[in-house]
Amino acid sequence: MLEIPPHPSLKMDERLEFETLISDTSATLMAASPEQVDSAIERALERVREFFRADRCGLLSVDADRTAAHVRLACYAEGVSRVPSDVNMVDVFPWAARKVLVERVPVRVSTLADLPPEASPERPSWEAMGIRSCLLLPIETGDAIRHLIVIHTVHHKQDWPDALVTRLRVLGELFAGCLDRKEMVTELRETEARLSSGADLAGLAHYELDYARGVSSADDRFFDICGTPPDERQGLQALRFWMEHIHPDDRPRVLDTRELLHDGSMDRFETEYRYVHPTRGQRWIHHLARVSRRDAAGRLAASYGVFRDITEGKRADEELADLNRRLIRAQEEERAMIARELHDDVTQRLAVLAIDAGRAEIAATSGEQAEAMRALREELVRVSEDVHSLAYQLHSSVLEELGLVEALRAASERLGRRGRVEVPLDLDPRADLLGRDEALCLFRVAQEALNNVARHSRARVARVAVQSMDGGILLAVRDDGVGFDPASPGTRKTLGLASMRERLRLVHGTLDIESAPGQGTAVIAWVPAREGSS
Repeated sequence: MLEIPPHPSLKMDERLEFETLISDTSATLMAASPEQVDSAIERALERVREFFRADRCGLLSVDADRTAAHVRLACYAEGVSRVPSDVNMVDVFPWAARKVLVERVPVRVSTLADLPPEASPERPSWEAMGIRSCLLLPIETGDAIRHLIVIHTVHHKQDWPDALVTRLRVLGELFAGCLDRKEMVTELRETEARLSSGADLAGLAHYELDYARGVSSADDRFFDICGTPPDERQGLQALRFWMEHIHPDDRPRVLDTRELLHDGSMDRFETEYRYVHPTRGQRWIHHLARVSRRDAAGRLAASYGVFRDITEGKRADEELADLNRRLIRAQEEERAMIARELHDDVTQRLAVLAIDAGRAEIAATSGEQAEAMRALREELVRVSEDVHSLAYQLHSSVLEELGLVEALRAASERLGRRGRVEVPLDLDPRADLLGRDEALCLFRVAQEALNNVARHSRARVARVAVQSMDGGILLAVRDDGVGFDPASPGTRKTLGLASMRERLRLVHGTLDIESAPGQGTAVIAWVPAREGSS
């Protein structure tokens, strides 16, 4: 069989390739629905396998008592035998399992000669699977090992550089976090389905109010959710008790909406609000109310409604938002690290090469040599400028040092310097009062919108405007390009759009896309002006 040479020593472009893999995977998983998580992880495992030129790459799940580890997701090179998912790897590889599950250290085997004497009983299992090199990496979740990443080669030996093993652990933590999120969302959906079915079938947390007769009725679950004491459950006392325990910050909104139900402006309302339970503290309630009868003047005479305690769902939403926030911050940290390496290392080395080429141009003994050195020097300068531009795209130091307005000005000028698009600006300096997260969010939205203008729009003009509006800052990027139909089933759902929406959701902002074929495109984002937030 043809011997494939071993993986070469780690180089800058390989490091960048692996960091890009992590960044892309982070963005993909952040945008993935629970139903898409497994396939997104499988695609990432395939990229890892191809990066190491390996033959098997998988994610294993470990049970709580660490007595079993089974293949959860895996990918294989063509022609390589598969590992059955029901095989317990702890039984097959007891030495390796002890290293990763008990000692919590990676197992790195470049050749089977690396196996220590204590691994001799499992050596036949390695040979039976055709394993020549192996990396087995424990992934910690909290204080437990719940997942393992395993990579096999069967055709060539492989070394496992420390730098890549460390970064691969970060990728494994992303996998574990998103699998936890998937399980949490699935459990939440099942719980909500059971609660909804129970409410529909049994009238859970149901109440009725008759204002004309001054009476009310409710089931036990309603009184439990509200914490209504027995002596407050007669007549309209339960109504007064409920009103008094709505959270003070939400009470005006809820009562104003309720008044619209009373005066005939609406026949139903549905809302969520905080409620201060007498013994359980702050809870979240989902409240649906409908009119059942009005008097001759159109005022509310009787109504009914349903309560549901959604506190656990709200907590899950907060945990999901925190996870997504951490994923975005991890992505930004990766961008900043790569940008620093490009700026501080690669561009400096290119500058030295350009200087050397200039000296060689001056010292050339013939015109032909001088021309060759001049062409080389100019190409090095262009490459250096491209690397500098890439570093800026990854991480804008202007945003950190001078604020959002100057960062948007710099991004627009970069697009304008390409010569194809005119970029007029209308920037309100009050945008610089935004907190860090809100400013970074708007900058990334503008950056993505301008990149799309350059790549797809065929526009001549792209206007960038920032203004204060509705207690926040509005960003608009409008071009006169070819446009598209946002409602078309064929419209590409780009990762850039998903990332924009998720970033804005985390800072309580909004995003609108306005476009039509032949009429250009407008990307409009708004964030609340919470000064100094971080």
